[in-house]
Amino acid sequence: MQQTTRPEPTEEQIKSAGLFVRVLLLLLASTFLATALPLPWKAVAPALAVASIVVAVIGLVKAVRAGLPGSLRITYVLGIGAGAFFLLTTLAQVLFWPLTAAFEDCNQLAVTQSAREACLGTYEDKLLNFSNLLNP
Repeated sequence: MQQTTRPEPTEEQIKSAGLFVRVLLLLLASTFLATALPLPWKAVAPALAVASIVVAVIGLVKAVRAGLPGSLRITYVLGIGAGAFFLLTTLAQVLFWPLTAAFEDCNQLAVTQSAREACLGTYEDKLLNFSNLLNP
């Protein structure tokens, strides 16, 4: 039996993989920064998260097909995981828009730490009450 070896990746494939990693990291950093923005702008974060997942999947497929090192594959898989995490958390905040807007307003007006903790407690209570409505 003959074993066939996969050809070494070309310089162009290595550069392309590096470009995808840089774009992925830029998109993940942008998503992370967008989560800190107030609510009208926070709605951009899920779109950036989806874009980062798409870039990570394309990069992973290219890395597997070209036989690139495993560290690149791990980077893309971690990018998919981070993008999915950001997508779920920011999508939840956007879906609960009124509750999140009230929390942000309360938190912005709070002067002391105890006032901020009260805002967080109220927000958590409202979220729990909302989830109780969904589960009869």
